[in-house]
Amino acid sequence: MKDKRILVAVGAVAAVLAGCGSADSGGSNPAGPGGGNSPTGTAGGANPGAGGSSASAGAGQPGGGDAGSGAGPGTCVKGIPATSQIPRMLNRQYDLVVKDLLGVTTVGANAKPPSGSLYDDFTGAMTTDAWRIYQDVGSQIAHDVMTGPNKSKFISCDPAAADCLKTTITTFGRKAFRRPLTDAEVTRFMNLGNTTPKGTPAEVAETTLTAFLVSPSFLLIPELSGDGTAAGGAELTKYEVASRLSFMLWGSVPDDALNAAADADQLKTKEQILAQATRMIAVRERTGPLIASFHRNWLQMNNANQHWWKIGHANNPLYSDTAKTSFLAELDAFFQEVAYTPGTNFGTLFTSNIGFVNKDNAGIYGLDPANFTTELKRTELDANQRPGFLTRAGFLSSYSHDASTSPILRGAFMTTYMLGLDPGPPKEGAAQKTVDGVFKTQREYVATLTSPAECKGCHINVINPPGYALENYDSVGKWQTVDPLGGAIDATASIAFDGKNQVAISSPKQYMEQIAKNLSTMQIYSREWVSYGFGRPANVNDQCVVDELNTKLAKSDYTMLNLLADLTQADSFRVRVQAQ
Repeated sequence: MKDKRILVAVGAVAAVLAGCGSADSGGSNPAGPGGGNSPTGTAGGANPGAGGSSASAGAGQPGGGDAGSGAGPGTCVKGIPATSQIPRMLNRQYDLVVKDLLGVTTVGANAKPPSGSLYDDFTGAMTTDAWRIYQDVGSQIAHDVMTGPNKSKFISCDPAAADCLKTTITTFGRKAFRRPLTDAEVTRFMNLGNTTPKGTPAEVAETTLTAFLVSPSFLLIPELSGDGTAAGGAELTKYEVASRLSFMLWGSVPDDALNAAADADQLKTKEQILAQATRMIAVRERTGPLIASFHRNWLQMNNANQHWWKIGHANNPLYSDTAKTSFLAELDAFFQEVAYTPGTNFGTLFTSNIGFVNKDNAGIYGLDPANFTTELKRTELDANQRPGFLTRAGFLSSYSHDASTSPILRGAFMTTYMLGLDPGPPKEGAAQKTVDGVFKTQREYVATLTSPAECKGCHINVINPPGYALENYDSVGKWQTVDPLGGAIDATASIAFDGKNQVAISSPKQYMEQIAKNLSTMQIYSREWVSYGFGRPANVNDQCVVDELNTKLAKSDYTMLNLLADLTQADSFRVRVQAQ
């Protein structure tokens, strides 16, 4: 009978929530637990925009699309870009939110992350099957919480006691919906206990938690206010500003301090917003993962068409498939270390010799694996051989062939994503092309392969040189002076960093120093941060913010944390324009 009661009660959730959404909470998000729509039909149905809460449909693509004005993305046009008013939480955000609210990090017998059963992040209307899975996962989370050690994170009183459930709905709802619930919403949640047959207090409590976890007001991040006008748009409410801050900087819901600031109306001015942003950014364990996630996005690790982690290197004793996890963790740690080390700046990304070493990558860096464990250890690497993240095993082993380097893969990546130059698409069948001959180095082979007239226009002066300059690193990233084919390594190159003027490169250190001061590289980096932080593709309005950040990025005392704080000071951070 117990299972039947639970099923009946959960089945009533959609009907109860369908009536929510008309109440107003005094300037807060007016949508109730249901967003004004039946969750069985259109929960999250409005198009959340190109990137949802991250720039998934434009970020990481240098020269991404503009806002349709006809001007290129490099031209600033004053104004606020139109964005979705109801973006869905991304899967990575869903996991963090469930962890922060309920202490849940895995779900079910297979111990998957909460988002492990969800569809990959997508835009557009919620599909029937995606919505079904949200309900299944929400129900499983609620059951695990109510029957496990994290129960008190949702309900800390006896569900049968007077006012216990009402107090729980009010306090938990404030955190889950990122705003206070209205009296009408509280009543609707209380009505979940009025089903037939009537559930036990514990069953009603579990059903109530399920209702929160499947509510569009939880799964979406609504910005529906129309309070006042500023800078050509509508000002976000204090609760919407708090959500923007927390999801931008932490990828999760506001903490108690940020909620208190919102409740006290202390998120109105830029100065107040900056004070909270500075406080939040200083919490490395919360903002650090966001910084790592951004750099994965910038470097195309989330782009299935790129080469990250796809090469097996089956016959290389220094490489194993399990090492991929270490290589990724090493890069994540590196980017966080650069961000939080005093005295660093944009250039440090390309010049720092600080590495994070364990037994998986020690041999690649010329160190003895016996001196390391599985844990990454902060280690100073050879400053001449290992300047910056592009000389680390993660990138070098991904952009190569199984048993040889690939100046073409490495060069194409550098040209496109670091220098911002467009070499154009490869000729049809180019990837399958080979050339016969006796070659002493991989460089000789590539030079011959790309020498025909139909190839050399893009390769000889644009793609190949940035790859040749990395030939001192073998297929997994180990330093080499002799090619496996027997010839001496030649890693010199003449590179047009600006697309015009050639610079002679004779060492990795010089190479990375040139990239570190390259204006196009800074422009790409600034644009990707704005796109990622604001959750939309690059556009002509946001280009104004990009230009401001880019000017600061060239300064030696401007840190990554400064850039994060400055993102919250743009007018478009606290003002929205409705997408048509």
